[in-house]
Amino acid sequence: MDRDVQISSIISFVDNNRESMASRMVCAKVLGQKDGRINDEIVKELHARLPRAKQEVIDDCFEIIK
Repeated sequence: MDRDVQISSIISFVDNNRESMASRMVCAKVLGQKDGRINDEIVKELHARLPRAKQEVIDDCFEIIK
């Protein structure tokens, strides 16, 4: 699957499912954020950092949300 499609799918999932365990796992993996609520600032930070992440991190996050 295309990297950009994976990234947009991950970000959309986290934005639309902020309270889910999967979203929290993605934020922990990418941002190191394990506690706290996912808010607009967290989603923006995820949007900024995820494109710079290694492909294996993106693949892992994509598996988490699927």
